[in-house]
Amino acid sequence: MKKRDIVIGLLVLALLAGVIYWRQRINKPEEIKVPQTLSTEEKIEEQFRVQIPEGVEKAELKDVSGGNASGMATRKFTDGEFELGILADLPAPETEKFYQGWVNKNEEFLSLGKLRIAKGGYILDFKSSTDYPDYRKVVVSLEKSLTEKPDKTILEGSF
Repeated sequence: MKKRDIVIGLLVLALLAGVIYWRQRINKPEEIKVPQTLSTEEKIEEQFRVQIPEGVEKAELKDVSGGNASGMATRKFTDGEFELGILADLPAPETEKFYQGWVNKNEEFLSLGKLRIAKGGYILDFKSSTDYPDYRKVVVSLEKSLTEKPDKTILEGSF
């Protein structure tokens, strides 16, 4: 065999390898990117720019009124103090109406007070020296006045 035949053979092999490599790159299946969906907790943390602490009970609050509101409730009882917090992404209420927070045990409601607007949403901080472990359901309602029971329930969730 002549030197020229070896060089031509190597060139043909290099060309063939290049064609195979090029075809694999062209026919490479496109990566499917799945959009990342944030949990309600992550959305609330991002919107309010807060970190929901570990070591507290958490309840995701879902819109039951047909809208797209959401929220998160946390509670803990330590050193003789009960603390319950609500962070909610809610639309602005109609004129002369407000949002009120509740906890519920067997259809017995305990008002936590009015939610206040803050940090791009609505917040409620409730503190008491009484522990409420059996009040597992959390409700946010739209009200015209402070009442004994929720008028129009917007968000609900349970610990």
